[in-house]
Amino acid sequence: MIDLQNMVVKTLVANDNARARSQQTAIGPSAIGGCQRRLWHDIAQTEPTNVGDKLGAILGTYIHTGIEEAIRREDPFGVQYELEIAVEANGVPGHVDCYDKINHTVIDWKTIKKGSGRYFGGNNRQQVWQIHLYGYLLVKNGYTVKDVALVGIPRDGKMSDILVYMQPYDEQIALQAFAHLEKTREMVALQLKPSPEKPLAFCADFCPYYDPTGEEGCPSTQK
Repeated sequence: MIDLQNMVVKTLVANDNARARSQQTAIGPSAIGGCQRRLWHDIAQTEPTNVGDKLGAILGTYIHTGIEEAIRREDPFGVQYELEIAVEANGVPGHVDCYDKINHTVIDWKTIKKGSGRYFGGNNRQQVWQIHLYGYLLVKNGYTVKDVALVGIPRDGKMSDILVYMQPYDEQIALQAFAHLEKTREMVALQLKPSPEKPLAFCADFCPYYDPTGEEGCPSTQK
């Protein structure tokens, strides 16, 4: 009898590993504003020490794909929206989910859990830096950017639970993020590891560098 659970897991993981974003090794906007210790390991190209469950991230990818297909159906000639834009500036590559050409707005889709609003948008430095970095990358590649926006789509909620965070594009926020990246690169060169920033409960499930010994990866804030 076929092991359907194993078949689904192997298929989803193989498909995710084949995607361009999964194969990207350069530091992108989504990594810069998160845990500095994880960013340190990304820059140092530390071998992953914790292979976590990727289902949440994979489902997020499928939701992104579904939104993209829906927008292409409604705007087949790209009159208003440009999707999946690959851009680069200052050595940082990025894939922008959506750019509204009429309103000059950068849009990034986020899959979230219902009730996680306190970790979304303005309360989340990683997300704020990411969306302003996307704005910066687009501006440096000839686009006009007036606003940046995050749309949080709950995997376990209703349409009314969708969250939107929008603010005017601010180049200074992007430059702050670049400065943080350069500081972390200097720490890598000096082999000075930042202190852990996330608790065990988070790191064990979501960080590829979680290492309870702390010898290769990060032991989290709770050893």
